Amino acid sequence: MGIALTGLLALTACDNGGNGPATGDAAPEPTAAASSPGTEAGGPVRIATGVSDQTRVVAHMYAQQLREQGIGADVVDAGRERNELFDALQANEVDLLPDFTGDLYVHVAENETPASPSNTPTPAPTASEDPGFIGSLAQLLGFTGETGPSGDDVYDALPDSMPKGLQILNESPGQNTDRFVVTPATAVELELDDLTSVGEHCSDMAIGMPGNYADSDQGVKGLESYYDCKPKSAPELAEYSERVDALLNNEVQAAVLPESSPVIDDDDLRVLDDPNNLYRPEKLVAVASEDLTGEAVSAINGITTGIRTEDLAMMTRLVSGDEADMTPEEAAAFVREQPR
Repeated sequence: MGIALTGLLALTACDNGGNGPATGDAAPEPTAAASSPGTEAGGPVRIATGVSDQTRVVAHMYAQQLREQGIGADVVDAGRERNELFDALQANEVDLLPDFTGDLYVHVAENETPASPSNTPTPAPTASEDPGFIGSLAQLLGFTGETGPSGDDVYDALPDSMPKGLQILNESPGQNTDRFVVTPATAVELELDDLTSVGEHCSDMAIGMPGNYADSDQGVKGLESYYDCKPKSAPELAEYSERVDALLNNEVQAAVLPESSPVIDDDDLRVLDDPNNLYRPEKLVAVASEDLTGEAVSAINGITTGIRTEDLAMMTRLVSGDEADMTPEEAAAFVREQPR
């Protein structure tokens, strides 16, 4: 993973690989703000903790960087659902929200009124879609062929989708995108390189999927359409730990896991490349009020663009589970100290 954890206890992954509801106390986390303002209105930058354990750590990374530059910053728990978080942004209760690009785009495309008309086709979702989790990103972006949108397609579409008064800042190189993961033994036995090599073996494979996933556009339908892969079965294992255990015990021969899952490195699992972009791109990005000063925006972008996939995995290790090794604030300082 490239980051030494000297002296740390054995760490466990969270139940959802860092991309579901955050664990830990749900109380607000106000922190002392510096005196220098970070918004045009003159107050400190109020940073929402967001939707996951990872965004909770990132919120503190933003706050620490802002304060080091003499800009006031508070970390605020404004909820765990995007509806709550966008309500807080639009009510001027918070100024900044760390999130992930694919899920963010699905939310704003289906729930918010953009500040200006977009040139991006946005057909209405079908009744079978779950817009909060598995909405058809390809459909929303107008992709109707046998490939899905790339990370660049999603990021480029986000600015025009933002409600009035909000802006999209820089994205990270680090990803929390779902991936098709197999054990080393399965990769060698079936000679798997990427998802294009799975099709001929798919009928003999059980593939563990997250809850509400198998019937989605990223589930069985997508595998068949994009890669001619119709699995023997696609059990929905809602808990991240269930999918990991099933994969390691060969109860399933593949599992859909977030790319930043620590278990991928811990057990030397193989992530199969997805050349046709079946899985929704999920890169870290900040949604911000247009009232942020240029100095604050620059500081936030500096943090975001330095966050790698292994950093997202590290955040999951440090703060997830019933007995987390660090608080989000401590984890933020630890991740920022790692060599780049």
